[in-house]
Amino acid sequence: MDRTRHIQTLIEDQFLVEFDDELTAESDLFKAGVMDSFGYIQLLSSLEKDFSLKLTDEEFIANIFSSLAAIDAFIAKKLAERDDH
Repeated sequence: MDRTRHIQTLIEDQFLVEFDDELTAESDLFKAGVMDSFGYIQLLSSLEKDFSLKLTDEEFIANIFSSLAAIDAFIAKKLAERDDH
């Protein structure tokens, strides 16, 4: 399973939703009522574990990634940074 599909499945399983024509990778998951702040923290914690990443407190608080596409881009960036070191 590729990274994007893994994140999508994680969101679908955690928030009991399915991505379709209405809920797309670009949808704001907060505005769509899919995710709240507590769910966001849980999601990022799961992503840390699944991708063996370490997110800083600043990354948790300063950068709010509200869509699947934004979360996927953030994880891709973190993986690239990790692999460069």
